[in-house]
This record gives sequence, structure tokens and C-alpha cells, in this order.
Amino acid sequence: MFDDEPISSFVFSNDETTQTFHHQWFAQGQLHECATCYSSIDADEPPSQHWLRGGEASQGLQLTKQQQAVLDIIEARQIETFFFCDESSKDKLDHFMGETCARGIPELLRWMFQNNTVAVEFNLACYVNAMDQVLIFQSGSLRVDHHYDVDESVGVVYEMLMQRIENYLNCSSEYGMAECSITRLKVQVRRIRVDAESQPAESPFFALPLQLKQEEGLTTTSTPSTSESELASLRSAYLKHFRECNGYFPPNMRVNLYGLQQCKTTKELYVVPYHVSETLQQLPNKNFLILNNIMGQFQRLHELSTPVKSIERDPASSPLKNLHCRRCRTQFSRSSKLHIHQKLRCGQDFSVDSMHADIVEIYEQCLPISRSVFQHACYGITKPKTVMRKGQFVPIECDWRSESSVKVQHGPCVVISNAQHSSPCKFY
Repeated sequence: MFDDEPISSFVFSNDETTQTFHHQWFAQGQLHECATCYSSIDADEPPSQHWLRGGEASQGLQLTKQQQAVLDIIEARQIETFFFCDESSKDKLDHFMGETCARGIPELLRWMFQNNTVAVEFNLACYVNAMDQVLIFQSGSLRVDHHYDVDESVGVVYEMLMQRIENYLNCSSEYGMAECSITRLKVQVRRIRVDAESQPAESPFFALPLQLKQEEGLTTTSTPSTSESELASLRSAYLKHFRECNGYFPPNMRVNLYGLQQCKTTKELYVVPYHVSETLQQLPNKNFLILNNIMGQFQRLHELSTPVKSIERDPASSPLKNLHCRRCRTQFSRSSKLHIHQKLRCGQDFSVDSMHADIVEIYEQCLPISRSVFQHACYGITKPKTVMRKGQFVPIECDWRSESSVKVQHGPCVVISNAQHSSPCKFY
């Protein structure tokens, strides 16, 4: 991902038989041609066919049968705590943590955006082996309101945690970052759900992605010009033609519809034409953004206050203003990162603690999740935490749910202590 906020544009090039879509962005003083956002259709086909044939990117999250089975257990046992573990990552402090925050944790949070989940709230704790002890650095809780915000939200939390670890080590010891390691990460996730059937079409629960909220032209008008009855009629027409006509809309459908694309290279969101109708009256067509859930299923239409083409920034225009937090003066290159930083209150809720030398934390009968999914070993916690003090097991009070029909018998356990334990291991 680029540090500077990219200024995107898209180009449709036509020849006699085909129409080709190209994504470009202007960043770091140069124009970049995207190698991952590209599609081609017949010249006489509508723009919707670009996105309907875009494969996984446009169809939403794809789950294998194994992944769905794991999710069913997570759902049935209402698992909210997960551990990522890697005993081999002792050579560098941020090696395992950096990889997991870049891939594993974002993928886990995307999993949680299902079954009428409209937002997730998470915090991250990392166990740092330093100064012959285990230091526990934990972030504050952060609510993520849209699945497109997951990567950037986890990235900001990761950067803030790493900065605090470095500051702590510099102030508290002679140890440097190179002499420490992280082999455990704990993620606690709470899902916020609504009954989709009972929510109005413009429910605030169906949020815009954060990157789009930062764009002035993509905010809702203060007085929406479309009544609820008109919007309901438009939704019905959109769903009918999407299902029955595979995205071919009649020419008399006098609205402009736009879809969302996320660039695989920059992780940036941009708005693309889906259905553009000719204007026959003096008043211009109304513009709507199509919002889907994590599975690619329709959620709602969001009315745009201005046409999309009028809010594209000119790369030759003045550079983006310098972004900084007014409270702590931290500099940012993206407005969405600044917003996440402010939601975390500049890290005021972050904490650091140390594990007592005589205490061992044991999490029994964990749900193992395949390494092929998250790269590093991941375990869902299905039983309360237990501590061992001087050879005695002492259960910790835990708000645990009632027994469900799904059982996890004799699963592996995660062991955390000041000693060197080869865990996860079998515990009976």
C-alpha cells in the first residue's frame, strides 16, 4: 500500500469489438497504471458486465466447505477470543506480528462480517518476550463499521502498538527491538448485528466505507430528493433486473448507478459506473451508489449528492493538505487513517502489563483453524482461561455461554508464561 493518498481515475478505451477498463492512480508525483484492476467486455455491452464478470473481487467473500464448518463452530460456541501463535518467530520483534496484522487478523475480521453483522469491535494484545519476562501490550477497542475498512483499521492499530513497544523499550531498558520477539497475538472480537429484514433501506447500520466518508462529494445530501416510495421502487427495479436480466437495465431507467471497486494493489476504494442513462429532461439524472455486504449480496442504494465525475480530483491540482492530529500532532498521509487514530483517542486506552514469573496462563480445548487460512496457527478459545500458580490450577471467572450442540473435545491449548513453552500442545 502506498503511503501517500492516491488520486485515482479510470479509463474506458473502446475499439470496434471491445471495451476495456483501466485503473490508474497518481501518487508520489507519478502516474501509475494498475496491473490488477483490468477487465474487458464486448463493445455493445453495458458497464455492469465489467463488475458482474469480475470474479471474486465483485462477488464477495468466498468460503470453502472447511472454512464454513469452522465458522459454524465459531457461531455455535459464540467464540470471541482468538490466538495467533508462532514459536519460530523469535528472530525479529515485528516479523510474526507484521505478517499476521497484514493478512491473518484482517481475514479473521472479514469472516466476522456475516449473518447480519453490520460492524465488529476488536482489540489486539501482543505478548512481547523481553528483559527475561513477558510484556503484554494491548490496544484500545476499535469499532469497524464496514468490511472495506478492516485492512486500514488493523494497520493503524498495528502501527500504534509498534510505536508504543519501541517507546517502552527505549525508556525502560537497555534492550532494543532486535533483542525482543513476539510469538503470541490475542484478538478479541465483538460482533454488532441487526435484523436486516426489519431495518429501513437507509438505516445508519448499513454504513458507507470510511474512505468514501472522507470524500465530500460522496456524502448524502442534507435534504434527500428521493422519497422512500421512489427509493423502494428503484430498489425493486434494480434487484429484478440484476436477478432476471443479469445486470442489463432498460434504457428508460432514468438513473445513474455506480458500484464499488477495491484496488488489490493500493487497497483504495473507487467508484465505477454500473448503469448510466441518457438524460431526456432538463433535470439531471439522480445518482446512486450500490452497497453490498461482505458476501456480495445487495444491502441498499445510497443517494449521491453530486455526479461521480464531478468529484474526481485533478492530479495537476494543488497537493492534498497536510493531515495531523490536533491533540498529539501525529502526521498522516490519509484522512481515513487520521479518523481511525482519533477513534482510538490517540492511544489513550492502550496499556502495557507484565506477566508474573510464577503465573502460567492456559487456554484449554481451543478450536484449531487451518494454517492454510491464516498463514500462522490460529486458535479460537472455547473454554475459560485458567492460571497455574505454584503447581495449582485456579480457574479465572469468565462470562461464558451455555453449552451448545457443537463440541470441541480434547483440543490443543495455548500456554503463555515467562518460561519457554512449546505450545499450542495437547492437554488432557
